[in-house]
Amino acid sequence: YMDRYYLDGIVGLLPGGVGDTITTILSLPIIYFCVFQVRSIPLTLAVICNALIDVALGLIPFFIGDVIDFFYMSYLKNLKMIRGYVDGDKKIVTEVNRKAWISAILIVVLCVIIYFLIKLLIWLGGWIAIWLNQAYDYIVALF
Repeated sequence: YMDRYYLDGIVGLLPGGVGDTITTILSLPIIYFCVFQVRSIPLTLAVICNALIDVALGLIPFFIGDVIDFFYMSYLKNLKMIRGYVDGDKKIVTEVNRKAWISAILIVVLCVIIYFLIKLLIWLGGWIAIWLNQAYDYIVALF
């Protein structure tokens, strides 16, 4: 439902990273399924990688990330990958297994990127708060 009805993009519009946090939490059952039901480390790495790409894209400031969230559709990509893996689709299984190390490295890189995006958003939030406070003081001083 998250991608089919664009709920990922809509929830991602919540300010302060709240929407991206909620959509990330909603990825946890998918990761749980991969770890404990399918029991495939390569598939789990691929699913986590897709979820982190979605988070990183959603954190891009000035609503650019929110717009991208409407088009990336990580939940549908993960669902297609899981179904193909469970059903034994040789193309998907081979691709997931082949990209396991790349996914592991990309997860680390994405965590670093997400860390710096969060720092950027905190800095921008503080800067905007200071700017709004100064604008308010200027308007009050006019009267």
